[in-house]
Amino acid sequence: MAASFLGLGAVLALASLFPPAQALRGPVQWLVAGGMLLLVAAVAIRVRRGKPGVSRMDSTQMGNTSMFASQMDSHMGEPMEQPSNRDLAPPAVVWNGQVLRDIEWRRFEAVCAALFAQGGFETRTELQGPEGGADIWLSVRHGQAPAGLVRCRHWPGRQVDVQELRALHLLMTSNKLLRASFATTGSFSADAREFAKAHGISAMDSLGLLALISQRTPSQKKALLEVAYEGDYWRPSCANCGRKMVERRARRRGRTFWGCVDYPTCDFTLPVRKTKLFSFSAGNRS
Repeated sequence: MAASFLGLGAVLALASLFPPAQALRGPVQWLVAGGMLLLVAAVAIRVRRGKPGVSRMDSTQMGNTSMFASQMDSHMGEPMEQPSNRDLAPPAVVWNGQVLRDIEWRRFEAVCAALFAQGGFETRTELQGPEGGADIWLSVRHGQAPAGLVRCRHWPGRQVDVQELRALHLLMTSNKLLRASFATTGSFSADAREFAKAHGISAMDSLGLLALISQRTPSQKKALLEVAYEGDYWRPSCANCGRKMVERRARRRGRTFWGCVDYPTCDFTLPVRKTKLFSFSAGNRS
């Protein structure tokens, strides 16, 4: 805006010096006065504002990239000093609903893959994006085409609707599969269960998965439990890059959330699931 005033004032001042303008005796004085006022206003604005600042998002002015990352971290929220597993109960020693509540989505998918591998299949896991799900393709040993498919969704407290089953059936049809499974830590709507039953899909919620695991040998159950509780089983993985996330506290509202450790390169976030301490009886821990 200051540049516009400066340019307009200069034009009016110069225009008053040329003969055509001198012929207009009356307006010349007003032109000169107007031009001088615009020049003064432009200079005043420039002095008040000073040199225009550089945008903090300008990559040419970042300099130290680690410093830029720390600035973005401060804007996004500071990492928590204490991890969110401080309120978790000790890992379960037998298979029950606690195991599926404890583990994050990547551990859940690893359990599903190991479970079907124990059934004699070769497995190939294909991630499905920010929803935090995966498709596990099953094949018999040395087989060329897939023999089955397991869609995994770690959705505690969420209901799988019939549209999800329709999408799975469409994938089955395109790959000429007669059977498939949908494994979730959530639940299924009535319509979804009816559709699954009519189209060769095994709808397995937490109880269904635990029932299938109960059919394994004691050594197989122990192996699956080790897969479930491997590493930081409670800390979610980023759905974009697969790296473990860190818990942060929002600066404005004070709420905690999971942020990718590779921020700002990856800005994927997840809400922090509230956990509760569980009291165990001797029967649950033996």
